[in-house]
Amino acid sequence: MMASSHESSMSNAYVGKAFRSIIKGIGRNDFGEILFNWNESQLNEDGDKIFGYPGRDGVFSRGKEGGKVNISKREFLKWLLSDNPFDETVYGANIRNDAQWTGLIQRARETVFNNI
Repeated sequence: MMASSHESSMSNAYVGKAFRSIIKGIGRNDFGEILFNWNESQLNEDGDKIFGYPGRDGVFSRGKEGGKVNISKREFLKWLLSDNPFDETVYGANIRNDAQWTGLIQRARETVFNNI
């Protein structure tokens, strides 16, 4: 798993810098696409937090099963730097052959490795 060498070095400062470098490096739209495909989450308006709406029907779900929740940047980075973005049970049998998806993930990873 790719993330194991980075998990121990994921201080709060590391997480914040990595997160900002991805947004700056690949752009807000591409970052948003990765977030949505990861767990249907999105960036807040300021671009400094990840949030989502858990529940049966996402944005429209409220109350006990829904509502807006903040999502950990550290969890996102662990996912991004692992093999999970290419999990065929989640993203389909040929996910590694999807040039757009592999390109997005590779570009996001490169911004982390080149800026930390």
